[in-house]
Amino acid sequence: MNRRRLLFLMFVGLFAYLLVLFRLLYLQLYKGKHYKELAQKNYVRKRIIYPQRGDILDRRGEKLAYDVPKYTLMLDHQKLQEVGDLTEVLNSLKELFGLELAPESLKRRKAVDPIPLLELKTQQDIDKFYNHSYKLPGVFINTIPSRTYPQGEVCAHVVGYTAHPTETHMREYGERIGPQSLVGVYALEKTLDQELLGKVGAEEVSVNAVGRVLGKIGYVEPQKGNTMMITIDLRIQKIAYEVFKNSGHKAGAVLILNARTGEVLAMVSYPSFEPNKIQELWEEYSKDVYKPLFNRVTQARYPPASVIKSALGIALLEEGVSPIEGVVCSGKLKVGKRDFFCWNRSGHGWVNLHKAIKDSCDVYFYHYGYYRLGARGIEKALRQFSYGEDIPFDLPMVKGFLPTPEWKRTKLKEQWYGGDTVNMSIGQGFMRSTLFEQTLMMMCIANDGVIYKPILVKEKRDAQGNVIWRAQRSVHKVVKAKPGHFAMVREALRDVVRAGTAVSANSRIVELAGKTGTAQVSALSAVRKHLPYHLRDHAWFVGFAPYRDPLFVIGVIVEHGGSGGAVAAPIARRILERIYMEGIDKEL
Repeated sequence: MNRRRLLFLMFVGLFAYLLVLFRLLYLQLYKGKHYKELAQKNYVRKRIIYPQRGDILDRRGEKLAYDVPKYTLMLDHQKLQEVGDLTEVLNSLKELFGLELAPESLKRRKAVDPIPLLELKTQQDIDKFYNHSYKLPGVFINTIPSRTYPQGEVCAHVVGYTAHPTETHMREYGERIGPQSLVGVYALEKTLDQELLGKVGAEEVSVNAVGRVLGKIGYVEPQKGNTMMITIDLRIQKIAYEVFKNSGHKAGAVLILNARTGEVLAMVSYPSFEPNKIQELWEEYSKDVYKPLFNRVTQARYPPASVIKSALGIALLEEGVSPIEGVVCSGKLKVGKRDFFCWNRSGHGWVNLHKAIKDSCDVYFYHYGYYRLGARGIEKALRQFSYGEDIPFDLPMVKGFLPTPEWKRTKLKEQWYGGDTVNMSIGQGFMRSTLFEQTLMMMCIANDGVIYKPILVKEKRDAQGNVIWRAQRSVHKVVKAKPGHFAMVREALRDVVRAGTAVSANSRIVELAGKTGTAQVSALSAVRKHLPYHLRDHAWFVGFAPYRDPLFVIGVIVEHGGSGGAVAAPIARRILERIYMEGIDKEL
């Protein structure tokens, strides 16, 4: 062999060696991770471990929402595609559990996450799976928490409900959740979602050829969400719900606050819904004309009617109107060319402030609202009491509306008339208010001008039960008026119940004070008694108890219920009487 041929063979050998070396380096360094993952797919499966969502408790620790385990049959369709025996597995699922799945739909799936197939509700079903798991490669059981609401409709509008995450949730929460997580979509479940959610864990397990788990390889502990204790007293909540439901009225709401702290003790919107069956009954609820999914405590606005006479009474006294001066109510007051009638067409005779509140005389407030306060004075006075203002709260809340001459010119392209001021003086016309606004106004009168910030979330606890945050009482607003003026109005409100428009709220068990209101929905209601439901007046009662040392502030609205004194006031009385008869007041 000559020298040239030898060099050629050496060069070819070196080139081949380098080629193999570079290929090995490429496979080892650049593609090593990829091939390692492919190899692991043959025997390693990663499972998401879902954490428990935090509990929601009432003020005494009663559970309002918590998780229970749900055993779900899952299908790892990636594993099925590797094994290749898809048809046989699907036949076994049909034979054992009655499941019918189309092979084509599984083959088209690109997602790597396992597919939930069926909730195993009995031990018999769980045993059936394990006894026949050799027929079901790629099928396994995953334990996923399921949310339950033991109080059902009673607390639905307070607690809310959950659902599986949307793509938006998946982007927002990232690695904290998985496809089968539960996220809050309504009420406290939604507003406290970040606290309640927790964080998913994961485990890597080795499996054999038929998908049976052989052992754990890696594990990340799931993190339970924080437990939230709220101010609702379940006993009071149940009483309020039952009393309203048993009254026979179709729609309305009840709000009960602790006058001394601002804590929400009960918050009932009626009709309600069953949060444990929200998905099955969603279409039925959505079509219900009485809107069970609508929270009337935080989202509804109504004409405030005569309830605002309590606040305007304070404003008139501060304006210099003497409690002994008054007007003669003949049943109407003429402003310009128009007569504005009192609800009592026969008239109340001579009326001062005390009698005007007790008997809810419209003419008194027509006169002083028009001649002393005016539209701007009424608006200013009511804003001091939180009407038409933002109220800080743990749930989304709409605010009422106070009309002004500027608003009417801009929005309706009309001038402000004297009649607009007259209507405004008794809470009618364009004015709208919420149950919260009315109830906070009454708290202000009960507390000599102090309105406490309404509190719904009482404290936050971590997964170990340690208190990591607690709400503190704080003042939301102070109405600066003489204590004597508040005392005069409170005395009149007590007489409303003893001998005025709310005698149906008078009780031997608890001294109740308050104000009725009948919010006109249609002009026909003033002249006709028998009207279709949607044209009937709304009924209000807002009050406090006990009269001499207020602890409870209660607001009741009955949609299209008619007279506040005949309809709403008895509901308030029955609720408070049951609270006192059961001794709940003593614990507070």
